Amino acid sequence: MSISIEQLRDYVYQTQKYLHKIPEPAFKEKKTSTYIAKQLKEMGYEVTEHIAKTGVTAKLTGKNEYPCVAIRADMDCIVHEMKNEIMYRHSCGHDAHSSTALGIARFMKDRIYNLNGSVKFIFQPAEEIGEGAKAMTAAGVLEGVDYLIGYHLRTAHECPFGKMSPALIHSASCKIIGEIYGKTAHGGRPHLGINAIDVLSSLVTNINTIRFNPQSGTSVKFTQLHAGKGSVNVIPEYGTFAMDVRSGSNEELKAVIRKIEKMIAHTADMHDGKIEYRVTEGVPAPLYDENLMQTAQRAIVKILGSENVVDPIHTPGGEDFHYYSQLTNVKSIYLAIGANVCPGLHDPEMTFEKEAMLHGVEVISDMVEQLLSKGS
Repeated sequence: MSISIEQLRDYVYQTQKYLHKIPEPAFKEKKTSTYIAKQLKEMGYEVTEHIAKTGVTAKLTGKNEYPCVAIRADMDCIVHEMKNEIMYRHSCGHDAHSSTALGIARFMKDRIYNLNGSVKFIFQPAEEIGEGAKAMTAAGVLEGVDYLIGYHLRTAHECPFGKMSPALIHSASCKIIGEIYGKTAHGGRPHLGINAIDVLSSLVTNINTIRFNPQSGTSVKFTQLHAGKGSVNVIPEYGTFAMDVRSGSNEELKAVIRKIEKMIAHTADMHDGKIEYRVTEGVPAPLYDENLMQTAQRAIVKILGSENVVDPIHTPGGEDFHYYSQLTNVKSIYLAIGANVCPGLHDPEMTFEKEAMLHGVEVISDMVEQLLSKGS
């Protein structure tokens, strides 16, 4: 006999309560993944463990193996430094995401046999460092997967509790890390040196003059500047910097990086100094499937009502989920679940409305049934 959403309430809540007590950082989610795998095996799923170190997948097949709908949940926690102490916290809601996925798995375990396809669950490590999705893709977890669904709890100002959005649109992002090489000199004879602080100051000013479309969601911000460690009367010859760069599209991000590179070269030339830098790979912007977005919209309307559908949400945050569709041909969508997250994501005191997990279970389960009911 199939279980109801209401019958899942205690299971989902208790699962989240347990996972919240065992936060584990990227690629070290051993207790978390062991617990998740045990739950899935008890439900009757075909489970594979130790993918990309700690990843887990689980699959059940209905009347046919294809099409296959996959649901992805992240598992890792945030690493906080508080009062010079390193602390692990589930302050991004990954405990809730994993609990929601387990709730969907339990809800679908009997229903799948009446559907024309299969359902797969991907429990991914290391989202917070942007490495997990790439590692799981390289391990082949999307082979044979036609549709991929992701989701995230949101704050009240983006998507209030009781509401959901069919698409959360993240920014593309990267970091630029650099070093300044000038020339040391006596503080009383600055004309004989090349002051790394002057170069850094010019670089900040010059970068801030770069023009870009304000509607593109582009943001270029220096987040680290360092120079000078010796005596106060010595011109520093060495400095370092770091920039956080974001944009609403992958193409726009590439264009902004090209402008930054030109400005770095110009600044080095101005001071007769040398600037070395590297652009570190960040995360891409999404490539969503329009039909999947409509599937999500129908599910939200059915479960929560048309008045509780929030238009697609643009956020400056990044998400490595989008590597899945960039590295493969899978059709993907990523939903926003209204949960009144407070004070905010990545805050060590973060809380949320627990019932939001059940909204996720019900809406995403309906999406699976929509996608696998054709021809059944």
